[in-house]
Formats: sequence, C-alpha cells, structure tokens
Amino acid sequence: MKKLKVCWISNIPSPYKTAVMNLLGEKCELAALYEKQAESDRETAWYDRSFRNYTGLYLNRQNFRRIIQDMAASCDCLINSDYSNPYAIYAAEQFRKRKKRVFLQADGGLAVPRGPLDLVISMVMKRCSGYISPGSETDRYFAYYNIDTDKIDHYRFSCMSREEMQKADDMRKRKDEFREKNGIREPYMILSVGQQIPRKGYDILAEALNGIGRDCGVYIIGGEPEEHVLAYVKEHQLDSVHFIPFMEKEKLMEYYAAADLFVLPTRYDIWGLVINEAMAYGLPVISTDRCVAAVEFRNLYDNALIVPAENADELRKAIMTLMDDPHLAAQLGERSINGIQGYTLENMRDDLISILEKHVNQV
Repeated sequence: MKKLKVCWISNIPSPYKTAVMNLLGEKCELAALYEKQAESDRETAWYDRSFRNYTGLYLNRQNFRRIIQDMAASCDCLINSDYSNPYAIYAAEQFRKRKKRVFLQADGGLAVPRGPLDLVISMVMKRCSGYISPGSETDRYFAYYNIDTDKIDHYRFSCMSREEMQKADDMRKRKDEFREKNGIREPYMILSVGQQIPRKGYDILAEALNGIGRDCGVYIIGGEPEEHVLAYVKEHQLDSVHFIPFMEKEKLMEYYAAADLFVLPTRYDIWGLVINEAMAYGLPVISTDRCVAAVEFRNLYDNALIVPAENADELRKAIMTLMDDPHLAAQLGERSINGIQGYTLENMRDDLISILEKHVNQV
C-alpha cells in the first residue's frame, strides 16, 4: 500500500503539533500549511520550526491560492484545524471540488453561543467529510453545531513522547532534589503554568490564595504577570506567590517534578495541554469547568477537582481540601499518572493514521 499524501492546514507551528507532524511524516507524505508564522502573545522560544519529516509552508495573501491548489491536486486528503480562517475555508473548498476528503480536526472545544453566527459556523462545519475529536467533551462541542456523531473519530491528544513520559516518571521520584536545585523552600508547592493573560484566570487564583493562610509556595510560570494581578498580590502581602518567566521545556519539567499540586484557574481553555503534563508527573489537578482537558480526564479517571470558572471561593475550598487530605491528593495523583500513560505523541500519530486510512480511498 502506497503512503497517503496528506495536507494539514493549521494556525501556527506550535510545539506539540510540530512534534506529532514529524512523527506523522514517518507514516505518510505530509505537507503542513501554516496560516501565520507567530502570534503576538507567544514567546519566540515557544515555537518549534524543526520540520524534519514533513514540508512546512507559510501562507500569505500572495501565495495561498497557488499553494493550496497544488496541494488539492496532489494530496489525498485535507486535515483542517481551523474552520474559520479564510485560508482554511479556501483549502476545504479546493479539496471538495476534487472530491477529496476534508477532516475537521479539533484540539478540543467549548460551545459559546454566538447568536446568528452559530448557524454560519454549523454550515461551515457541515461541509467537512469527517471530524476528529479528542474526546466526549469535544463531541458535545460538535453536537452543538449539529454535527452527526457517526462522522466523529477519536484520537488521544498529547504533547509528550513515550520517552518524555518515562523521564517524567523517573523525575517525579526525585522531588526533594529538584526543590533544592530550584530554591523551593516551602513545605507545600502549588504549580500553575500558562500565559499571563486574562483568559487564564490568575486574578481568580490570587484571590483564592488570599485567606488560605498556609505555609505553601505558589509558583506561576509563563511570563510577566498582569499588572492588576501583581498589584493584588502585593496589596494582600501574598509573599509566597512567585511569578516566573517563560522557561524552556527541560527546565519546566523540574518544576512539575517538584510540585505537590497543579492548579489551572482558566476562564476558557478548549483543551489545556498543561493538564496532560501535570498528570504525567503524578500530580493531583484542580481546574475549572471551562477547561476541557481537566473535565475530560476527570470524567475518565477521577483524577481532578473541578470548580466553577471565576469562583475564587470554590477554588480556595478545593485547594484547602487537597492540602488537608494528603491521602485524597495521593489518590488523585496516582490516577493521573495511570490515566495519562496512553496519551503519547506516538499514540496520537497512530490514531490519526488509522482514521485517515479508514476513510481515504487509496489508489
């Protein structure tokens, strides 16, 4: 059987997507089309442009028609990761014109009512041939837009290789070593990782920490804090809250290994890969009902406490619950590490290949 020729259109070369595309390129002939080179709210070092096993091309107003038409003529199918982008809409039309399958791939999804725009979104989505979802929470997102569930296939959404998963397992057994190395002195360590933007809810976390009154350190990694969050921390003398700039993955792993608890206070995350990472280090998780990964894994493995988004009181209660009950925290952590084992980049690659080969007719 000859290799599939696959075109994948996406927004940016994010690290996990570059990693899985390099693996996918071992199994098929892959070309990735990026709608833009970068986004303004991301650190430059965050991107991964190591296109080893596939062709990566950046689209612009001058080249998109030519490139997309060439891909539609030569490739067997299209994976579309962004239904609303004009380039992606044009690509889907070109592949359909040639009677080739178009898969709408979602990293996750939360349905947000948009009034009359919902009908437009539903019409655009329905023009795809198939749908690739990371789980039941995203299935509900598709169902909101009236997508036939029989057309949905599932994959295990990941950002870590098997080797990285094994390394995480080894590192978590050396907690004291990594605390000493990184100057973490507090007896209890809470970790959060994310961009310092309103959507991530760090103002809610700061408010939740006000009143805990415990000897714990809170390490928030991801850049310069928002001014109002920093002002709140200073005003209420939350001296145990530490804001740490963006750091490379190798260094970040040491903080995961050192932590006792992972908290993501997000207002809205269509997935939240930091949840996967926290689980790989055996951490109990607290997040909100607007974090798809946390809700998905809680439903599957009962490894997380879920609180309403934007509710500092409930977030505070959840943190105190796990601080006061180390047995429960240990149970959740064990469920995390057991549940996440199948969510490797290699398995994600294999799931995607299986879906494509099931649906695409090969000559």
